Amino acid sequence: MKFKIFTMLVILGILSVTPMIYMGKFDPMAFVSAGMGNGASALEQLNAKAPKNISSVVTDKKVQVYKWRDEHGVMQFSNTPPPTVSNAERIELNPNHNVIQAVKVPEKKEEPKEVAAAETPNPYSVRGMKKVMDDARGVEQLLQQRHDDQQKMLDGL
Repeated sequence: MKFKIFTMLVILGILSVTPMIYMGKFDPMAFVSAGMGNGASALEQLNAKAPKNISSVVTDKKVQVYKWRDEHGVMQFSNTPPPTVSNAERIELNPNHNVIQAVKVPEKKEEPKEVAAAETPNPYSVRGMKKVMDDARGVEQLLQQRHDDQQKMLDGL
């Protein structure tokens, strides 16, 4: 009896924690990795491995960049002007502008919608069944006419 109660409590605990895991409010792997490792989180471990002299590449200020071609014809970019090249082009990058211009979409001309000429009847009603049969006969006649035309062409060869 005690085992059943214990099992039920474990199941209820799992069921109550599962929605919190999916919503991101609870991370069970943080407890497991903290118990296994030296206590540092994965982000702290990555920050410890990263070089210290790297600055953020994202900024909200205007940035000046120099652009030139080296002796091999390769386009080079730098934030300082090259000492050996005199024809470096200075470019100012504004973070408030798009890098790519927007595509101009042509305006759609509104066409007046035509009202449906005839309302289709219910195919299960008597009138609808007659229409279905008439349509089938029309298709049959069209196919027969096409077959006769093809046969005449083959006979002429």
